[in-house]
Amino acid sequence: MEDALLNQVRHLREVEELSIRQISDLLEMSRKKVTRLIERGGISGKDRGSMIDPYRRLIEDWYETYPSLKATQVFDRLQTYGYPGRYTTVKEYTRRFRRKRKRMYHELSFLPGEEAQVDWMQRHFSFGVAYGFVFILSYSRYLYVRFYPRQSMEFFLEGHMDAYKEIGGIPHQGRYDNLKSVVIRRKPEIVFNTQFLDFARHYGFSVYPCTPAGPMKRGEWKE
Repeated sequence: MEDALLNQVRHLREVEELSIRQISDLLEMSRKKVTRLIERGGISGKDRGSMIDPYRRLIEDWYETYPSLKATQVFDRLQTYGYPGRYTTVKEYTRRFRRKRKRMYHELSFLPGEEAQVDWMQRHFSFGVAYGFVFILSYSRYLYVRFYPRQSMEFFLEGHMDAYKEIGGIPHQGRYDNLKSVVIRRKPEIVFNTQFLDFARHYGFSVYPCTPAGPMKRGEWKE
């Protein structure tokens, strides 16, 4: 039994180039035992991070939202973020998510170009009320704001397009507060605004609504 475990550790260490911590998580054993097996087997390899490390939180996010994702789907998604590693590494790393199907909790962090946070804010001026379209890049915290006379779908979509021109690109996903322009209703099941989904599909970004009556889940911000 221990010989079979030793061979598995050797493969993960020398072929997949996983760290002791990653092997420990994957095989659900203590780091001390992993270290003992490495020393016993004379297994080579440095305790260095894997190429998948920068994407760990992103993968957890995907499985929290879509628990039935396949390893091939995760690999395809990672490639759009510039992941340079192999499919076998992704398959090994995602095995615990595909097996347990449990909710994951993590510290929030973001990759460049991963996400934008979008909402409206209201300002009172001497001439009346103006509504600010707020667009924040989650990684850099770059803020874009433009004011409009009302919170209509027309100005909501225009705000997105102007923000894309400003930053010179389109984030992979948008995170939205409880906006009717995005979500029409949440019960008994969530129903998205079809016009906005068409817009999102045209520009190729994912839509993530936040939980009602709470801070924007992805790194709180307030006026």
